Amino acid sequence: MEQRKNDEREDPRVLRTRQLLLQAFTDLFSEKGFHAMTVQDITERASVHRGTFYAHFEDKYAILQYWLREQFRQRIASPVLCAGPWSRSTLRLLIQRIVEWFTELHDLTRSEDRALIPLVVTTLQEALFELLVQEFQPVAPSSMEQRGALETVAMVTSWAIFGSGFQCFHQWDEQQAAVPPAELANKVTAILIGGLAQALPAFQLD
Repeated sequence: MEQRKNDEREDPRVLRTRQLLLQAFTDLFSEKGFHAMTVQDITERASVHRGTFYAHFEDKYAILQYWLREQFRQRIASPVLCAGPWSRSTLRLLIQRIVEWFTELHDLTRSEDRALIPLVVTTLQEALFELLVQEFQPVAPSSMEQRGALETVAMVTSWAIFGSGFQCFHQWDEQQAAVPPAELANKVTAILIGGLAQALPAFQLD
């Protein structure tokens, strides 16, 4: 089964169809919002059959989660991974990118879709957790993986970062003045860096 999934993932026709569905979802999310959007809307916009949609996604919540992970990969993970060795500046860039994307997402999300925010945060936090485990591995003591401590450090760090981003939603909804992304990134980095330096001695404090 896993091999079949891998084969499908590499099939250009499958990738093209999935891209059509994602583009249709993106356009409709901006135009109508998630709540008003239907699977029929997505398939009509993508010019594919409903059966094709369900061959890729269980429902519109599944395509939302896939879309969020793709957004995370393209707009957050890729730029951070291209920034060089993991360090204080890398962490700051990661936090700033996340807060900036939360800003855009808030502007795109209609009031009737606010109930989606916990799902959005959980989905993106899981993606961030996976990224942090991957990136912390080279600077983690060899004993950490056996104790599961590396996963704990990544989990705590990911929730701390997304907690700051999630707080912005409340500030914006209550029309409070939100801290600019760059300033918030500096503050959160300063809070996290001490604990990370202790947990990961090889972490660069540039």
